[in-house]
Parts: sequence; structure tokens; C-alpha cells
Amino acid sequence: MPALPLPRSVAASRPSDATAVLSGRPLTADPSLMPRFGDRAWNLAVAGHAGNRYASEFFIDFESLSDVTRREAAREFLFWRLNTRPVRGPLPSISTVSAEWWNLRCFLRFLDSEHDGLRLDAVTQPVLDSYLVHCRAEELMHSSMRHRLQVIPRLHLAAEAMPTDALATNPWNGRPLTRIIGGPVVSKHENQTPRIPPQVIAPLVQAALFYVRTAASDIIDARAELMELQANVNEIHGQSLARLDRYLDGLAADGRGVPVLDGAGLQPHLAGSPAYTYIMRKSEAGRGVASGSYANHIVRTLERLGPEPGGMDTPITPHPQTGRPWRDRFSPPAVSHEERLLRAACYILIAYLSGMRDSEVKELRDGCHFTERSADGVVVRHKVRSQLIKGGRGTPGSWVVIEPVAQAIEVLQRLPHRDLLFCRPVTGRPHSTISANRMNDNLNEFLAQCAGIGFPVPDVDGEPWNLTTRQFRRTVAWHIAHRPFGTVAGMIQYKHLSVAMFEGYAGTSSSGFRAEVAAEEALARLADVMERYEDFKAGVRSTSPGGPRTDNEFARVQQELQDFPGRVVDERRLLSMLKASARTLHIGSYYQPETALCRTPSGEDRPLLNSCRPDRCGNSTITTRHRSGWEAARGDTERALAFVGLSDLQRTALRGHLNDVTKVIEGIDCAND
Repeated sequence: MPALPLPRSVAASRPSDATAVLSGRPLTADPSLMPRFGDRAWNLAVAGHAGNRYASEFFIDFESLSDVTRREAAREFLFWRLNTRPVRGPLPSISTVSAEWWNLRCFLRFLDSEHDGLRLDAVTQPVLDSYLVHCRAEELMHSSMRHRLQVIPRLHLAAEAMPTDALATNPWNGRPLTRIIGGPVVSKHENQTPRIPPQVIAPLVQAALFYVRTAASDIIDARAELMELQANVNEIHGQSLARLDRYLDGLAADGRGVPVLDGAGLQPHLAGSPAYTYIMRKSEAGRGVASGSYANHIVRTLERLGPEPGGMDTPITPHPQTGRPWRDRFSPPAVSHEERLLRAACYILIAYLSGMRDSEVKELRDGCHFTERSADGVVVRHKVRSQLIKGGRGTPGSWVVIEPVAQAIEVLQRLPHRDLLFCRPVTGRPHSTISANRMNDNLNEFLAQCAGIGFPVPDVDGEPWNLTTRQFRRTVAWHIAHRPFGTVAGMIQYKHLSVAMFEGYAGTSSSGFRAEVAAEEALARLADVMERYEDFKAGVRSTSPGGPRTDNEFARVQQELQDFPGRVVDERRLLSMLKASARTLHIGSYYQPETALCRTPSGEDRPLLNSCRPDRCGNSTITTRHRSGWEAARGDTERALAFVGLSDLQRTALRGHLNDVTKVIEGIDCAND
């Protein structure tokens, strides 16, 4: 709900120039750095708790507006936004207000360029309509369009707090922006972040695991080689053709070529190129200053020995699938490129296999990973510390994770970084960092790289899938809810993942991941019920002990709605009735506490899925659509029995389980012949 305007008695006067603009907010820096209302620029970073952001994102330069009246109106509006609490909820975050500054400038510049510098108090509805057309011409995404336009109704709400110049017109007569913009109408309770399709996430996670477990050591070693080379540059004085010849003769003796190839191919002009600089420094023949005579000498050797990709000495680990090196030798530019891909791989594993939000992942710091043993000392749990950035505050929290996440964090700690693991230092600028807020670009660059390392990611509807950081949490919640016994990249069980992530409520309760999974489970149950209802109408019956109860429920719904061939039923009423049934249905079972075999030890009326025995439970419903899952279970058990070294007790248990599974499959076949 939008904020209400300040009362006229409070807002009629302009704040004094000395008024602090962030009063009452928790600060992350020296309070003396807090900006004042009359400052030419406001640096809001003193209250910005998201350390992975660029400092420039929190910098509001009013001088970027050429008109004095525009500057004053902007100051008054942003002061109102920073200090006016909405009717519901906390004050807007610093990041939100900083983004709103950009949208405000877009609107004001439109008024300057298209309407001759029209003042806010003279803006009419036709002017706002023309701005809507202007924004649509930019072909913005639906969410971007909404953010761009949200500043306009807020300007109207802030009118009482803007004595210099205010928007008097009520934009679009107060109609919601969703109706003004158009687009799909969706429930506000349904998560609209797209899920990463299974055919995309499986090879993507496999590629990320490969980078973290195999490629990471090579990339880190290449960085160390490059840093050693850079450190030795200061010891090189003048130029020496003899040293260059010794280096080139050494390459010839080792059967190698001249390193003048990189990812872009042969250097078109050797003198002054990265390859030339590397050769001169590696041979200690010079610091790499362009020299035609030395370059010509290298070219003559190149004609004799041929080119070599990369040229650095770091050995390349064989790819597990092929037994050949997973890439060519590194070149100096390739090291930074591979480090960027490695960070993206680490992000994928951490975000997807922990359920942490994007902001929580990017707040990871040195020493964030630790282990704890269970009370009986048997189970070792991996945990990470971070902080939740919400409502402009940073709240510490911890998350239970699995081993691949711990491995990714260990790799990040070995890569160059400053404080935050996803903030890398800038070469040549020791006190500067590049933040992690361009991760979307890096993720899609990594996705494009997957095919080159043996994990091709198929297109979706003819186009490469567009990854965003928000998709990973939504996707793993969906997979845990819909496929509790599926696998991640063929090696990590979703069931195991859900148990680990729920231990300690997937981190702190404010993390909210458990609630997201619960919402996905509700949707999954409804989809499962609807599909089973359609099977029931087609004559498919369940063979499990709980099948008759389910069939009776569906028969009642069908009879009440007269849902028979040739009749059109009210779909909303059908959906409502099946929703009521879904409250007692869990994936693969009809849950009734009094007959369930999987009740929690505390006696709560909910299932404990790790104890689920659908082949024996009186609540379960098994139909032909479940056959593939039981076939997979039979195959897994048969493969387990083939292992050498099993004890007699293990073999007996596996044979008993195989017999139970086989009976279920036979029952499905007999019931639907």
C-alpha cells in the first residue's frame, strides 16, 4: 500500500539545509558522514547494508539536474520517501530510494525534452499518457515498466511535502498501475519468478560442480602464476635478446609453439599485444614495451615452431568425461575470464543448493562456513553465516547447507576478493572492488560456456534460457515440493537437499524459504489432485490400500457437479472442491492422521515424508501415472544389490524392498489391464 502524504502542518515548510536526511535509520558508517538536506549530493551508502552494491548506486547527485527548481523538488520528494513510513510496513530501503532517483530523473528529463521543461504543478493527465507511450516505446519488461511509472503516483502522494513544485494531478484518477500498464493479471499471492526448466538446471548444476571440483584448482594456480610473473616485472631492467632466445629455444625443446593464440585467435599485430607482453615478461627479456625488432624476432620463431594457445605453464587437469585437458593452456586475459565464470559457478551452487536469497548469498564473507556435529556426535552439518538485508537493515542469520555449497565457499575464499566473497578487487586499483550486482550477465555467460566443457544446455522455445539470480530459490523450492525423490544434476537427491535445508528452518525464520516450499507444495498437491481426478473420470483406479477412499472422494465430487460426458461443469466450482480435497492430500498419498504410518514423533497431524511407505500405508493412492517412479525404484534397488561387499543384513533388506516394489508394479498392471 502506498505511503500517505505528510500532514500539511508538518510538510508546509521546507526542511533546513542542515537537516539530516537519514534520521532514525541504522547506519553502517560514521554518523558524521550522514548527508544533509542542503548538500549538493547525498551519499546514502552510510545506511546501505548491502555490501555487494556499487558505491555509486547510493550516490544522488542533484547537480545532474540542470534546473534549480527541479533540484529542489527532487530533494523534497526523496526526503519525503526516506522519512515517511507507509501505512503498512517499514520505511523504504536505501536501495529502493536510490532506484527511485533514477526513475524520477527519467520522468523529469522527459518533461524537459518533450514538454519544454513543464513544471510538475502544470502536468496534466494527457502529459502522463504521453509519458506512458514514451515508456512503452522503450519496450521495457512488465516489471521494469511498473517500476518506471511508480514514481508518478508517489509524486502526487508527496505533494504536501513539496512546496517548491508538486504534482497536483491524481495520475490516471488513482487507478492501479497494473490496469494502466496492462499485461497478465496474476494473483498477488503467487510467485511470478519463472522456474528454471529441468532440462536447463540439470546440465547447469553439473557444469557448476565441474568448475568447482575440477577447474577451480587450475584457475587458482593460473592466477598464482600470473601474480608471480607480475611480481617479477620490477626485477626486469632494459631488454635482452639473449634471454628471449633462451626462452624460445626452451619452447622448441619442449615441443611447444609460440604463445600468440588466445580465445580470439592469432594476435593480428604482435607488437604491443597481450601475447607480446607476456612473452617479454616470461622470458625476462623486457617489461613488454612495444619494440618492432623484438616482435619481428618472435614472428620468425613463430614461423618455425607454429603457434600455441595460451602459453602459460599451469598444467590443465583432464576432463573426467574425455580424459583430455578440459581447456587449452591459459593466457593472461583468459585467467580473469575463467575467474568470472568460476564465481558464477559458485553462485549457482550456493544459491540453488541453499535456498538463500540473492542478497544473502552476496553478503557471504571470509569465515562464513563452519561445521557442527549433531547431539550424538554422528552427523556433521555444514552451516554458513550471512545476513538478511530487509527493510534497510542487516539481520545476521545462519543456514544449514550441503557439501557442494561448502566446497563453493572454499573456492571463493581462494579467489581474489575483498571482505565480501563476491566482490573482486580491481587490477591496478588496490582500494576498489567490482561488486556482484552484475551476476545476471555472468550467469548467462556461464550458461553459454556449458557446451564447451561437455554440459550443453538446450534452448527453451528456440532461445537460450535467460538466467536471473531470483530464479534459483524459486526453482529449488518448486523441485523439492513437486519432486521430493528427484535428483539434482544426477548426483544430489532433492530429498536429501530438502532435509538439510529444513534443518533449522533453512536458516533463520526470517529467511522464509520454508514458507516458499509450503506454497509450492500446496500448488503441487492441487495439480496432483486435478490430474488424478481426470484419471478417475477416464476409468483409472488406484491399487494401493488408500485407493478406495480417494476414489470415493472423487466420485462424490463428480456426482455433486454432474461432471459426466456431454455436460459442461463450472470450472471454478470444480477447482474449489478439489482445493478442499487437496488440503488432506499429499504428493503420492491421501493423508489421514489416524491411519498414517508416517506421523511425526510429536504426534502432529502432518506427514513425515522420510518415513513414507506408500506400498503399505492405508492413505496412499498409486495409479498408472506412478509406475515410472516405481520402475526407477526397482532399478535402483537391483543396482544396489549388484554391489560387491554388501553384508548379509544389507542384502536381506534390499531383497525385501525389491519384493515390495515388484508387488506394487504388478498390482498397477493387474488393476488396469
